[in-house]
Amino acid sequence: MKRLASIILALFIPLQALPSDSDHCPQYQPGIKQVYWGDLHVHSAYSLDAWGYGTAATPAQAYAFARGGTIKLTPSLTAQLERPLDFMAVTDHAEWFNLLYICTDPEWSDDAYCNIMTEKNNRQDGPEVFAEYVLPTITKAQPKPTPICIDDPSHCDKTMKSQWQRIQNQTNSANDPCQFTAFVGFEWSATPDFSHNHRNVIFRSDVVPEQAIDYMNFPSPEQLWNQLDQSCRPEDGCQALVIPHNTNMGDGKSFEVETASDQLLSLRAKYEKLIEIHQEKGNSECLPAFGQTDEDCNFELYLTKNSQPMSAEGYTLEQWEKMRSGYVRGLLKKGLVAYQKSADKKLNPLQMGIIGSTDTHAATGGFVEEAQWQGSVFGIGNLDRAMVRAAWNPGGLVGVWAEENTRASLYSALQRREVYGTSGPRIQVQMLASNAVLDCQIHDSAEIIAMGGELPKPEHRPNFQVQALYDKTPIQSIEIIKGELRNGVLEESRSTIWENAKGGLSICATWQDPDFDESAPAFWYARVIEAATPRWTAVQCKQENRCDEFPNAEKTIQERAWTSPIWYLP
Repeated sequence: MKRLASIILALFIPLQALPSDSDHCPQYQPGIKQVYWGDLHVHSAYSLDAWGYGTAATPAQAYAFARGGTIKLTPSLTAQLERPLDFMAVTDHAEWFNLLYICTDPEWSDDAYCNIMTEKNNRQDGPEVFAEYVLPTITKAQPKPTPICIDDPSHCDKTMKSQWQRIQNQTNSANDPCQFTAFVGFEWSATPDFSHNHRNVIFRSDVVPEQAIDYMNFPSPEQLWNQLDQSCRPEDGCQALVIPHNTNMGDGKSFEVETASDQLLSLRAKYEKLIEIHQEKGNSECLPAFGQTDEDCNFELYLTKNSQPMSAEGYTLEQWEKMRSGYVRGLLKKGLVAYQKSADKKLNPLQMGIIGSTDTHAATGGFVEEAQWQGSVFGIGNLDRAMVRAAWNPGGLVGVWAEENTRASLYSALQRREVYGTSGPRIQVQMLASNAVLDCQIHDSAEIIAMGGELPKPEHRPNFQVQALYDKTPIQSIEIIKGELRNGVLEESRSTIWENAKGGLSICATWQDPDFDESAPAFWYARVIEAATPRWTAVQCKQENRCDEFPNAEKTIQERAWTSPIWYLP
């Protein structure tokens, strides 16, 4: 555990402001990385669905909250992080930048179309705002502008850019190298036929496109990537990552790699290097096979069909398997098939790292403590409303292994996929692989493949090492999930490499794959599982002494972390 111990010590080195004559933070050492904690999926009052349910906080206020400030959730309820974040991105929905600018701050237009938005933006009447403005604009396969923008398209174009600039200004002002990193970003919110095909776009620096890319004008992932390719060029200092999320509500759509052209496969691989595995609207790791129950894939599931909650019995085999293919594990396996079909190009278009985030619509990035969360934006401060969405959860976090807390360093780690996601706790996890023997000692870095990387062709079965340091709750087990394409058949397996019912605090476990086939493309990722603790629903109903009114609320949860995969692509 020496390597992890040195990293842990580094966490307590005090950070200082970035000197004007230095390109690095004071504690920077080349090759020495530590974990930084963040949230890359946060909505403020500049998102229509957040505004509609009463969120008033601006991006600037959201960043202040992430750094440890207090935010007002209701007139009588405030929130504050126990532990501030190291980095964050406010990712407001690009589709309504102009509408909010025109109807709310700063224009407050006296237009009849704005009335419901400005008069009923509260948690009780929010469904009317959602039905009037959100659903008509993003749920069509061929979306159209809002009526106010059809009447005056030039003004809408101008205000779209103005709102995007306001977001950039507030984000860049919040960015504080070595102390706190604020990434410029937005959400592209495609929901055709109510299927969530959403993506967050995160930029490396303050050099970004003049215009945010929205679903109304660019209604397919291909158009999103192409527009980024044209408007965000590395030679101009602009780089971007596109992060799919909430694929558990995507009905298996927007990942059609089977018939895509080589150009589109290359664009997908260029931009979609990460996927969000956990957020407040459910977990997206995996689903069991049709008609089966499986504890392996039964964590914080939220099943929907075209956005409507649905029990497992409501699906046909075809619908279930289509939906299942869009979960993270299904996508990673689909990527192996596409890789093998790519022949000489040897391209895996779904070679994605794993992160977690919240998708909070209350501007409360990183607010993931089960004991503090009071439900999604729809129910904050009201147990009855919160329990309507009892299947939701506080969301997750992303851990990044980087050399320093700056945009450049963190973005580079995201791009190389040396990242992982958790369902909320700050479990420190590192997964390594090597053709050499791993024994929890410090190794020659030339022999080591970190999470997100690729194994070279091994001379024998590859070795893996998982190091984990608990957060507040002991760790109960560590597993390695493997997927491979062997003789044309997709297979997956789960191996428990460490387990202790009493729990452990600081663990290093090693494992050698006993069934490795050097001809079969494969991936491996680690899953670290905590001991059980009370779920937020149990905490809230007990606080009000009303658990008898909500029979399914008194539950426990085993929080967890998922590393980015390590691939073998012969």
